[in-house]
Amino acid sequence: MEIPLIKDKNGYILKINVKTGCKKTGVEKIDKDILKIRLKSQPHDGLANIELLEILSILLNTPKSKIEIIKGTKSKHKIIQIKGKIE
Repeated sequence: MEIPLIKDKNGYILKINVKTGCKKTGVEKIDKDILKIRLKSQPHDGLANIELLEILSILLNTPKSKIEIIKGTKSKHKIIQIKGKIE
């Protein structure tokens, strides 16, 4: 699966749409330049964002400390910054 990363000066940008409250966590599909992800967690108390960062860390083989939600923390449409190189 080719994750649609956009190179920028600090590393990479990733556009994501999330669907919360699903039975299983995982990648639903890639639609053009947007990664669609299903999450078990509900969007209360930031639990869905925490779960999203965990799954991205696994998918990208990158520490969670290098992944940040830079836009859309309270939205299903998110923009993620991945700092540095991706292995």
